[in-house]
Amino acid sequence: MNESRLQGLLEDFQDDALSEADCRELMEWFEEDDSRVTAFAGELRVGNTLAALHVMESDRIPLAVKDSLKRSELASDISHSVRQRIESRSQPSPVDFQQSNLPLRRWAPWWIATSALAAVIALCVFLPTQPDTNHGDVVATVQNAREVQEVSAGDQLRSGQVLKLVDGRVKINFQSGARLAIQAPAELKLLGPNSAQLQHGVVTVRVPGEIKGFVLVTPRQRVTDLGTSFGVDVDTTGDTAISVFEGEIELEDHRRLVGGQTVALTATEKSPHEIPYAISQFLDTWRVSFGVEQLIGDVRVASPGERHSPGLAQDSDSLLLFPEREDALLEHGYVVDGMEPGTYSRPFRKHTVKLTEDIRVDSFLLQYNPGLDDGVSMNQKFQGELHFDRPIVALILQKDLLDSSDAQLALPETDFRNIFRRGINDADVVTLSPDRRVLRVALNVKNGVDQIRVLVATDNNLETQ
Repeated sequence: MNESRLQGLLEDFQDDALSEADCRELMEWFEEDDSRVTAFAGELRVGNTLAALHVMESDRIPLAVKDSLKRSELASDISHSVRQRIESRSQPSPVDFQQSNLPLRRWAPWWIATSALAAVIALCVFLPTQPDTNHGDVVATVQNAREVQEVSAGDQLRSGQVLKLVDGRVKINFQSGARLAIQAPAELKLLGPNSAQLQHGVVTVRVPGEIKGFVLVTPRQRVTDLGTSFGVDVDTTGDTAISVFEGEIELEDHRRLVGGQTVALTATEKSPHEIPYAISQFLDTWRVSFGVEQLIGDVRVASPGERHSPGLAQDSDSLLLFPEREDALLEHGYVVDGMEPGTYSRPFRKHTVKLTEDIRVDSFLLQYNPGLDDGVSMNQKFQGELHFDRPIVALILQKDLLDSSDAQLALPETDFRNIFRRGINDADVVTLSPDRRVLRVALNVKNGVDQIRVLVATDNNLETQ
């Protein structure tokens, strides 16, 4: 077997794409020289195949391995033999990957070959190894850690590092640009600058802009982002639910899911099945993934379904916070209603300010829309606090500036034509805290729709990683 063919089998093995003929070929190659088992196992370790195999809890052999071993006692004998081979050598030798020109001498029944290969998988994964205290390269940074003891905001995370969270929530920015928010109790292993392994817990992954290809591995599934946001919920038994909020993802069987779909997978099922769309368990991590640490009072973050239609979203009981465009460039001279800490109220026209330098921002639209007719009048007060993990750099509070900023800061195709009386009313008060991370609002709703824009420093710390 030449080097190119071996590399191809390794890649197909990691992608769970080996054919029956491939299994036969690989097992014959093992039988010709038992040192190749060690080399193959070592190569799998190097390639992070532990993650790619979607291994379940550490004290359990994957179901595919169990099923194969049950079907053949011979496979169990091979398993014992392979264990002895692997344990006899702690490190693979370079000569183990010499090209082999020996022809395949005989074909074992495919189920024996598959079982033996499964035994190799199990042994590669579960063979005891010395703990590795030295992690790899920096692949991500903690953007936000709330009520968490294990890590702090600003901590750099390395490949191979495992986060075991008992309490709280953490937001992680990967070097690829992907954002992952995770809620305790949870266990997450960082695999690289664009991949992670979730053993259990609830996460939301957002991959903004043109970024694609983030991979999240779970005990029962491998999820590949195709430009999207999605949530994954894995319990301690490995049962998994996957919800797509926006865009599209691909599962390990190449099945694709789009926004509004949810699938579930349990230990007794070989493939995921669709269930009613699930969002409730992800609302906290959805919020945190945008850098909103906390909301207090009559405020909530718009759900994924509401996010793209603020003009249509209605809620008579709450102020809605809509995440809008991310990493938007505002140039020197851009006009806003305020930038400094303090209290803001009408009238604004004489107090507008211009940016003194170019800045990049993530935009949020705070809105109250009860869905009433324009002629209906009310007198209702809403109060709330918005806590961000980055500084608020500017506020847009009046209708004219809201209208002119839509093209640059609203999500594409957002329609505000049916919104009546944008901006805030005479009795409304907005206060920016001294550290510029907390916005307090007190809105006296009379009629129409109240809206303001909150511009936060862009969630992009790649330069500091």
